Amino acid sequence: MRALAHPTVRTLRRLALRLRQFVPSRDGVAAVEFAMVLPVMVLMYLGMTELTFAVNTDRKITLLSRTLADLTGRATSVNTADMDTIFNAASSVMAPYSSDQAKLMVSSIVVKDTGLKDQNGKAILKGTVCWSTARGPGSPVGLANRSTVTVPDGFQTADSSYILANVEMPYSPVFGASILQTITGQSTKTLSEETPWPVRNVKEVVWQGTTPCLT
Repeated sequence: MRALAHPTVRTLRRLALRLRQFVPSRDGVAAVEFAMVLPVMVLMYLGMTELTFAVNTDRKITLLSRTLADLTGRATSVNTADMDTIFNAASSVMAPYSSDQAKLMVSSIVVKDTGLKDQNGKAILKGTVCWSTARGPGSPVGLANRSTVTVPDGFQTADSSYILANVEMPYSPVFGASILQTITGQSTKTLSEETPWPVRNVKEVVWQGTTPCLT
């Protein structure tokens, strides 16, 4: 019996020794901490990447809107072929992002005095659409001719005109489409930009074959 007891005692002693060594041991702590932090790090990385894509796309849409307005504002008159060229040329600024889903619209707005004054005695001006044209998926249409728009600050001068460019494009998150779908019920978010722009070389950019709105 004594010979059988010795191995058991030695085994218990070794086990007790290992337990005493285990309590203060720090081996493997870094691996455990890394395993806990890794999912958070991955989420932060994907989130920052997604945010970068979204901000860059939004900036490109702003640049596209400004380019549309600027190119149109430099013309003296336009027709359908001219606007096709302007739309195609302006869309190149979206690179490396695709502009296939972008809805583009350019309008000529004339500003006239209504003959009325506000409570401060300032003339009330009205912006009227002289012509408007649009391009993009779904065959979008421009603003209705002779419809009224709000004249932005900086363009409130009677008997003048300006170009108004509008761009809308759906943005689909690269990594977070399912999250966006869960939160909003939609897998895309519409990014848009509206840009009023001064006419450069003439009083009004006239659509060829039509009567100028400013006389």
